[in-house]
Amino acid sequence: MNRGSAARARHRVPAPDVARGLMLWVIAVANITVWIWAPGPTDGPRDRTLGDGATSTSWTLDDVVNMAMSTLVDGRGFPLFSFLVGYGVGQIAAREAARGAPLPAARRLLLRRYGWLLLFGVVHALVLFPGDIITAYAVGGLLLAVLIAESTTTLVVLAGIGSVLMALYGAASWAVRSPGTPPFPGLVADTVPERIALGLGDGLLVVSFAPFQLIGLLPMMLLGTALSRYRVLEDPGPWRRRLTGAALAGLGAGLLTGAGTGLLTTDMLEPSATAGGVLNAADAVAGAVQGVGYAFLVALLCARARRRTGARGTRVPRGGSPHGRGAHGGAAPPGVPHGTAVPLRAREHPGLWSLQALGRRSMSGYLAQSVLFTVLMPPFALGLGRALSPTGALLLGSAVWLATLLGAVLLERRGLPGPAEAAHRRLYAGPGRQEDRGAPASP
Repeated sequence: MNRGSAARARHRVPAPDVARGLMLWVIAVANITVWIWAPGPTDGPRDRTLGDGATSTSWTLDDVVNMAMSTLVDGRGFPLFSFLVGYGVGQIAAREAARGAPLPAARRLLLRRYGWLLLFGVVHALVLFPGDIITAYAVGGLLLAVLIAESTTTLVVLAGIGSVLMALYGAASWAVRSPGTPPFPGLVADTVPERIALGLGDGLLVVSFAPFQLIGLLPMMLLGTALSRYRVLEDPGPWRRRLTGAALAGLGAGLLTGAGTGLLTTDMLEPSATAGGVLNAADAVAGAVQGVGYAFLVALLCARARRRTGARGTRVPRGGSPHGRGAHGGAAPPGVPHGTAVPLRAREHPGLWSLQALGRRSMSGYLAQSVLFTVLMPPFALGLGRALSPTGALLLGSAVWLATLLGAVLLERRGLPGPAEAAHRRLYAGPGRQEDRGAPASP
C-alpha cells in the first residue's frame, strides 16, 4: 500500500468497519450450524434443537446457548450488513457528487462495483459455501444504483413496503421448513467428488434464489442509503438521542421476539402452525431492526472513543475537540477533510481498532470463514461437524472468527489490504482510484 493509500485508510470513518468486524462473528456462529452433519442434530440456524421435538421442561447449557443465539444473533447479522451495504452506496454517491462527477458516472461506478461483486459471490457459492450472501448483496447494490437519485422519502416508503414483504417471507419460511434436513447436502458429503457435484447444485440453487433473498435484505439496504444522507454513522452526535432511542427500541423488540423463537429451539414451546408463522414473521422484522440498532450503538461508541482522543493521542474534553470543531463526531486531523474523523488507535482502543481492521477486510474475512469451515467441518475433511452441540458450535465458530480477526490485525499492522478487497477494487475501479472511506464491499 502506498503512502497516500495508507493515510486514507487510517482516516476512514471507523463505525461501519467496526460494525462489520463485530457482525462477522455473528455470521460465523450462525453459519456454522449448517455444517453440522450427523443425522438429526440440528435444523439450522433458525432451529438448533437437539431434542426429539417433545416438549421439555428442563434447561441445559445448550438451551441457554440456543436462547442467546435466538435473541442476539439469528436474523440480526445479515440485516445489519444489508444496512451497511446500502449506507455504503449512499457514501459512494455522495463522494462522487463532491468530486463533481455527474450522476450517470456515479451510477456506472456503482454498477461496476456491484457487478464484479456479483461474480465474487457466484464463485463463492459454487466453490466454497452455497449459503453465500454476497450474491444477494450484489444484486441489491445493483438495484440501489438504479434508485440512487430517488428522494429520501421514496427510499423510506419502499423500505416500509419491503418490511411488510419481509414479514410475509418470514411466515412462509416457517411453513415450508423441513426439520432435520441438511440445508445444503453438499456440505455434509462424504467424499470430495460428491462435495463438488452436490456443491455445484447447491450453489446454483442459491444463486438463482438471490432475488428472493433480497426480500429479507432490501428494506434495510434502502434504509441505509436513506440514512447515509444524514451521516448518522460518520457524525452521530447531532442525532445521539434519536439513535439511542431507536437502538434501544429495536433491541427491545428483537429480544422479545427472539425469546419466542428461542423457546422454539429449546423445545419449550410448540405453537400451532399459524402461531409459529406469526412469531417468525414478527421476529424477521424485529430482528432486522435490532441489527440496525447494533449499528447505531457502534456508531455512538466509536464517536465517544474518538471524541476522547485527539488526532495525535491528545485527551479531548467531553464537549469538544482539540481543533475546535467536530464536538460530536471527533475532529478531523490536519490535512484530512472534516467528517473523516479522528482515527482509532491500537494502543488506546485495541478492541475497536481490531474490529475495524477486520471490518475493512470484511469480504476477505467472510471468505476465510468458508475456507476454514471447509477444512474443519465436513466428513471428508477433519470431520468436526459430527453432532456438534450448540455450545460446541458457538465455541468453534467464535474460534474461526478470532482467526480471521488475527489475520486482519496482522495485515493492518503491515499496511496491507485484504486480498479479496484488493482484487475487487482493482477490477471495478482500476489501480489509481482513491479508496472508499467506509463504503463496504461486502459481505
